[in-house]
Amino acid sequence: MDLIESLSSSQPLLHMLTFVTMLSPAAGALVLVLLSISGVSPSERWVAVVSSVTISGAAAAALMLASLVMLRPTHEFDEVLWTMYQVDAYHLDVSVFVDPLSAMLITLAAFVIPVLCRFSGRYLHREPGYLRFFVLMGVATTGFFWFVLGGSVDMAFIGWELLGLSSVLLVAFFWERSETVVASGRIFATYRVADIALLAGVVLLHHYAGDSSWPTVLGIGRDHHTADLGEVAATVLGLAFLLAAIGKSAQAPVSAYILRAMEGPTPSSALFYGTLSIHAGVYLMIRVEPLLSNAPIARGAVVFIGVLTAVTSSLSARVRADAKGALALATTAQAGLMLAETGLGFTTFATWHLLAHGLLRLAQFLRAPSWLADAQGRRRELGGGTYRPAFYLEGLLPEGFRTWLYAAALARFGFDGVVERLFSRPLAALAHLVSTPRPRIREDGGARITGSVFRVRLPDETGVSPPARTSVRPPAPRAHT
Repeated sequence: MDLIESLSSSQPLLHMLTFVTMLSPAAGALVLVLLSISGVSPSERWVAVVSSVTISGAAAAALMLASLVMLRPTHEFDEVLWTMYQVDAYHLDVSVFVDPLSAMLITLAAFVIPVLCRFSGRYLHREPGYLRFFVLMGVATTGFFWFVLGGSVDMAFIGWELLGLSSVLLVAFFWERSETVVASGRIFATYRVADIALLAGVVLLHHYAGDSSWPTVLGIGRDHHTADLGEVAATVLGLAFLLAAIGKSAQAPVSAYILRAMEGPTPSSALFYGTLSIHAGVYLMIRVEPLLSNAPIARGAVVFIGVLTAVTSSLSARVRADAKGALALATTAQAGLMLAETGLGFTTFATWHLLAHGLLRLAQFLRAPSWLADAQGRRRELGGGTYRPAFYLEGLLPEGFRTWLYAAALARFGFDGVVERLFSRPLAALAHLVSTPRPRIREDGGARITGSVFRVRLPDETGVSPPARTSVRPPAPRAHT
């Protein structure tokens, strides 16, 4: 017992475990990148070994860190590791904060990520982007641990960005197909909106509270450090964090982007949209739930968005014809229920819901390519027989309303059209207007040659524009041998 107490209170040991957890996956990804750019082509075995050793080492260190923190009397570990920048009262710290909530999340990641690495090593055998996949896995693992273990919202934002970037790049993993690139671009645009909302929350926290560390601002574990925020400030902060959670956890009205995310490999779908990334927004709202106690409007918005997503996504999942699409929409529905539970104040229940759901979706996504074979195997083991549909509540509804509900679920209740008309098209038009090339004319009347092929029309002395002429850069002279 004395040994356990001494280990849990040993600052050097906790520091070492923290550094291994937060830096080991990034080190493995860096080694693979250096091998790639140096011209060395490592075998799949060595790529898998480097990735597995660094990620599994980080997972083991995270598990030990969570266990030792939970054995401490206060069940907390809060420390500033390094001050990166400081001017007047503002300071940007590299800090770590571990409490029961973050300990549960890093324990989930410690069990899930090594399993996915092991599965991916065989699943992606002979894929051209094998090394690229494991580099992005290291970046994603680093981002998740920084997001969960970061002692402030500033550090959580860094992990949030790394997690989103790796997710977008893995959606475009098969980049020889135009569909994956287009889907990746749409997801990237959605993530940008969520990032802006979270960044706005960080700025507002510094403005209203003067600090963004979790213990100081939110009073986690220390009641005397609770920031005294008014109702207006708490409401604005709560809505900013809610907008960030909507984008990250695929909540209504942007829940349809998760279907585009299924263009990526099955292991990345399981990692991001079944286990970790899809729950990042839920974790953020659970973490900032103390702010909602003084913001009834923001709390009501959290419950409304959660319930709306749970109803619409669950109905849409029921009419999907593909396994991964149905699982993706069902995941957003469960994430909506977690948001509603958080808004109602049941944060402990929402946390356990998150953990159980993450493990379930991991198994379901990894078995999705064999779903039909599994169903046939279960029926064969049970002795065959005919399919007997289960009873659903909508069976009690009038037939006309059921028909409308079925059509609405197929169209995902028109959310795609609303987002397209109100946001996507205006932003695309604005981007096109800003990026439209305009020919620049020299004062002496000559066209500026910028390389490549371009067309420009110059009016003559009579004011009539001659036919368009093409100017090209002359070819480079060939070397004589």
